[in-house]
Amino acid sequence: MQAKKIDELKQKLQKCNNDHLLLQEFATELATLYKENNSTIVNRPKTELVRTISYEKFGNLNRVWLDVPEYNNSKIYGLVYQDFVAGIVVPKEGKAMGLLNSDIKSTYAVYVGKEKAPGIAHGNNGKYLLVDFIPAWFHIKEGDEVITSGLDNIFFQGLKVGRVISISKSQGYQNVLIDQYYKATQPNYFHIIRSVR
Repeated sequence: MQAKKIDELKQKLQKCNNDHLLLQEFATELATLYKENNSTIVNRPKTELVRTISYEKFGNLNRVWLDVPEYNNSKIYGLVYQDFVAGIVVPKEGKAMGLLNSDIKSTYAVYVGKEKAPGIAHGNNGKYLLVDFIPAWFHIKEGDEVITSGLDNIFFQGLKVGRVISISKSQGYQNVLIDQYYKATQPNYFHIIRSVR
């Protein structure tokens, strides 16, 4: 079993190395494009690995205390686990608290489906997430992917959140229930998004 696991990890490492090279190429190409066009746009997102200290309260698995050095109490940060959105980081009692996706107060801006229908994602203290306030004229279907929009200054655009499992309409808007991708049972480490741009 160990040999099989080692082979799996070697394949994952090779894929990560390949992805890293592709990202370097894209970053270089983007920097060149900015320079050639005398662009003043600055794109320097900053992420950092942080450690979970404990749950806020036993019995509530949706809130965790995080060890975040140089924490700025006046800002909300994005929280990512592997390639998936895990929640947001908010101040509580002067410390960093992670509100995981399922928490009712974990809220951020998203796009739904290929048409990039805008909406607001939030938890419902259950297994699934809700996306509200999607304009009625967008065509959404079950199975559509939900990603971050980057318009909330918490996440950058394109981080994966989940897939649509049902759609409802009320008061001129569409609401969708989504099956979230983040499902970690041992939330020991996350990446915090310090800055989007």
